[in-house]
Amino acid sequence: MKNRILSLAAGAALASVLAAPASAEVPVTINLGGGYWNFDGDRNLDDDATPWGSIEYAFDDNWAAEIFYAEDSTTTEDGQLDVDVATWNLDMLYYGGSYIGGGNRVRPFLAFGAGEIDYEFDNGTDTVETVVNAGAGLRYMITPRFGARFEARMLHSLDENENDLLLLAGLNWYFGQVAEDAPPPPPPAPAPVDSDGDGVNDDRDQCPGTPPNTRVDANGCPLPVERVASIKMKVNFDFDSSVVKEQYFNDISELAAFLKRFDDIDVELEGHTDSTGPESYNQKLSQRRAQAVKEVLVNQHGIAASRIKPMGYGESQPVASNDTKDGRAQNRRTMATLEVTYEE
Repeated sequence: MKNRILSLAAGAALASVLAAPASAEVPVTINLGGGYWNFDGDRNLDDDATPWGSIEYAFDDNWAAEIFYAEDSTTTEDGQLDVDVATWNLDMLYYGGSYIGGGNRVRPFLAFGAGEIDYEFDNGTDTVETVVNAGAGLRYMITPRFGARFEARMLHSLDENENDLLLLAGLNWYFGQVAEDAPPPPPPAPAPVDSDGDGVNDDRDQCPGTPPNTRVDANGCPLPVERVASIKMKVNFDFDSSVVKEQYFNDISELAAFLKRFDDIDVELEGHTDSTGPESYNQKLSQRRAQAVKEVLVNQHGIAASRIKPMGYGESQPVASNDTKDGRAQNRRTMATLEVTYEE
């Protein structure tokens, strides 16, 4: 008989899974229990109890597929015939909450699917109907692997347009990995070490041993420090003279050294006079004084002439009063002022 074949097939499937060791950790749940048939009134069958079993395969924390099977005997309402009733269904289950072992002990679920129901009368009549079903239930996990299941499921016959209610209660065993089986967490990583205290751990520090309070880049290497270098030179001249006196050679030499150190900068030499004599004459005299200092830089120190710009300002920019001898002496001058920002 067809229902007997289905029963044997389901029993073999259950036995094969039960035989698998728990250590295999396949995401399969075995459900076994008892139920109660409440048949559609048009079937004229006595409501009765039935055993049932199912196999679930979990796809993830919420979705599972199930093969469901139930079979038992009842009688017609007039007591004239015995009837074997068997049903099998392929269903999808949707669980709320996290998966088994994840923390939710009570997990509501919905079930829906399709299959067949077989009514076999002892007078030789055998009826097989296609059914769709839907239901809802709760699963209560007593342990991360072992639990209880309660469910109500309606089976609708597409052939006879009749509805049978199946109330189910049972126990279940889960073969997949649960929290108690999870491997222990890896040991904590060693605390990062920053031996030189520069904010970059030793495993990434390409410049170990950085002095305290040194600004560093992402690799632990010191960042360039911005510095400022400056120099001022003043050469004074005798009255109506553009001859550089020897006493100022050291000052010019220091300017030359500065220009050699910073060879990408140019310098302007400012020539000046006092107010004695015609303004036009003083303008030319101031230019000669600036030119005289340039020649010392070029001829004695090898500074490129293109880097030096002599500019005569005549008597227009005094630094002292021209009413005194000392003031006029201070105004007879050639000056240079340089300031450079650099990194080291």
